[in-house]
Amino acid sequence: MRIEKPEKIVGYVVLVIGLIFIILAAILACLLFSSGTQIPEFVQIPTEGEFAKAVATVSNVCLVFIFIVIIWAGSIISSRGITLIKEIKLKIVEGSLGEEVEIVKKEKAEKT
Repeated sequence: MRIEKPEKIVGYVVLVIGLIFIILAAILACLLFSSGTQIPEFVQIPTEGEFAKAVATVSNVCLVFIFIVIIWAGSIISSRGITLIKEIKLKIVEGSLGEEVEIVKKEKAEKT
C-alpha cells in the first residue's frame, strides 16, 4: 500500500499536537485559577525587604506568562499543520493572463 500524500498525514499529526498544547494549557490554567487553592510559587515571598517581595511577586506572575506562551506555541504548531493539510491551488484567470502576455509583448516591442 502506497501513501498518496504523506504531508497530509504529517499535517494532521502536527495539528493534533498543537491542539493538545492549546487545550492542555487552557484546562490547567482554568483549574489553577478556578480552584480555591493557592497559586504555586516559584520563589517563596520573603517577609522582609520591599524589593525582595517585588522580585518574588514578579517571578511568581511568570507562571501566567508560561501558560500564554504554551498556548501561543500551540497555535503556531496548529497553523503549520493546517498549511500542510490544505492544498494550495493557484487559479489563473484566462483574461488576466492574456492581458499580461500582451503587456509583455508590448514591452519587448518597445525595447527593439
